[in-house]
Amino acid sequence: MQVILQNYWGCGNKNIPLIRILLLFSLYFIPVVSTGSTEESANTLKEPDTAEKYINQARKLQLSDKAAWLNLLHFKSTLFGGLRSQVDDNGFFLADNGSFNAQAELEADLRGFFNQKTTPHPRCLFPARFHWLNSHLNFSEQLPELECEKYNNWKQKLAVQQVTLLFPSMFLENPASMFGHTFIRFDRPDKNHLLSYTLSYAAAYDESDHVLVYSWKGISGGYPGEFFLQAYFETLQEYSDIEQRDIWEYKLNLNKQEIEQLVRHLWEVKAVHFDYFFFRENCSFRLLSLLDVARENINMSMHTHPLYAVPVDTVRDIEKAGLITTKYYRPAAHNKILQMLEQVDEHEKQAVIALSQNEISIDNISKKFTEDKQAKIYQITDVILNQNKNKTKDQQSLQLNVLSARSHLAADKHEFNFTATPPELSHQSARWLLSSGSYRLDEHESQRFYEIGIRPVFHDLLDVNKGFINGASINVLDIQLRWYKERQKLKLEKLDFFSLESIVAVNPWSSPLSRKISFQLKQRKLDTNDEITEFEFQFAAGYSKYLNGALVYALAQTQFEYAAELENNHGLYLGFNTGILWSFDNELISGQTQFDYQLLGQLSGEEGDLQKFKAGIQLNTVEDHALRFEYEFRDYELFEIQEAKVSYLIYF
Repeated sequence: MQVILQNYWGCGNKNIPLIRILLLFSLYFIPVVSTGSTEESANTLKEPDTAEKYINQARKLQLSDKAAWLNLLHFKSTLFGGLRSQVDDNGFFLADNGSFNAQAELEADLRGFFNQKTTPHPRCLFPARFHWLNSHLNFSEQLPELECEKYNNWKQKLAVQQVTLLFPSMFLENPASMFGHTFIRFDRPDKNHLLSYTLSYAAAYDESDHVLVYSWKGISGGYPGEFFLQAYFETLQEYSDIEQRDIWEYKLNLNKQEIEQLVRHLWEVKAVHFDYFFFRENCSFRLLSLLDVARENINMSMHTHPLYAVPVDTVRDIEKAGLITTKYYRPAAHNKILQMLEQVDEHEKQAVIALSQNEISIDNISKKFTEDKQAKIYQITDVILNQNKNKTKDQQSLQLNVLSARSHLAADKHEFNFTATPPELSHQSARWLLSSGSYRLDEHESQRFYEIGIRPVFHDLLDVNKGFINGASINVLDIQLRWYKERQKLKLEKLDFFSLESIVAVNPWSSPLSRKISFQLKQRKLDTNDEITEFEFQFAAGYSKYLNGALVYALAQTQFEYAAELENNHGLYLGFNTGILWSFDNELISGQTQFDYQLLGQLSGEEGDLQKFKAGIQLNTVEDHALRFEYEFRDYELFEIQEAKVSYLIYF
């Protein structure tokens, strides 16, 4: 610059001093302005950040191997090794091979986030993936603002402040609810739970499907599994059996950030398709996988049993992960009535039953009882009348009169206490059985045998009944192998494919039907030297009642047997089944005992009637361990069989 100025001043032109001054001033600032322009140009021409830069960073950080990323894609171990997504919907992936290549999907997602021409944009389709990747790579500032209107409106509609897990207990009358059910409620800031949304995952099945068709499709993945979002009051209405099931509510301690990530991921999966598998990829498993996304590093869905996921086990897993803060029990109408009646004296109980059946007038109640007792009688009567959804006009009129009488009392509403054992405190779902016993056919010498059995799920009538409904039983794939010491032979003694027992006591306000059903392979003697393996189907229906604390039942029963060795390949029988089921619990020991008798007359096929008598008692020793003693007598046309055994049970 100095050289330029010196040459300029040497021109000797004195006639235009103003021009010379302006030129001098401009020359002085030219380098400064020019320098600024160069920097600005450099910034303008600087290559913007691209997806490839962050893809390289993701590779260095090995983000696609992180459990959180795999959970976002629902990647799980396969039976043959390796990882694969359980999502059966191509719309869930941007990469062609994204369902089995987590790295490829990560790269495709990053490229999609930087591609501004895509509609709908991946940032709006996969907000949970975007949030997680951005938290590790910090690239959002390089992208223009984007308004995901549909997602934002949907999120605002949910208005989630608190997440609550709900567990309706098992309901044997509905095949979809036999093992219980789990779903999530998104509690609103205004605490109005009825308007809060619930999230459940279930098989989209045809209600006309027979129980056998439903069972087969459910086991084999023949139904699509879908997430369902609806208001809580609609969920209660949809569950027409909900009043017959205890409900446990578990508040989860997810913080604001975790709830937001859960909602983001729910948007990603709410419309995608999963194949539904009754035992494994069911309502329980899917909710675990959602919570895994909400709170990183708990990975509950990666540590479940490889073959099955039972709803009550979901509650155990969530509690073990430290997510549960408080519990609330809401009894089924039936249990609610029973517990309310236990909290009043005998005179009040009789008055309730008489009033609910319109055998006594409200005037008689007001004359015989104090206002406090009247209030309790009216409250219980109202609950009894309310459980009948098809009330007659007389019942409707009676209920209105009861409510009116209650409203005129000065006594405060009585607070009844409702208690029950939380389902997660029940025995573990699977069970080992180790047995030793003896077997006698007519006057032959006894034969010693040893038995080993395993049952994946769930509960029989002699199992520890804490946390279960008394008289309810459901078993799947219960297998027992027997070794005869004298014969030196191992054989399949029994394979119980599926069995269900629902022994429900009748009472003055309802008369539920008790039922039994089973499908199994088992050994059967044809004569003293010949034993075959046959298929057996049983069905029974009738009624039961509590007598002095014992549950007594009487059922009409049919039995069908099939084997090539039977006369005309089958045996068909009709008769009855009766028995007693009793539980005991004292300071020394607790347990269950059962006596069961069957008399079946032959209708066709194999000749001869059948008689069976079974007695069993189980002593609950320490947690998830028990001793069981059983005796069985079978009377066939030509011979009799007696069998006794002692078993050690381990629940796991």
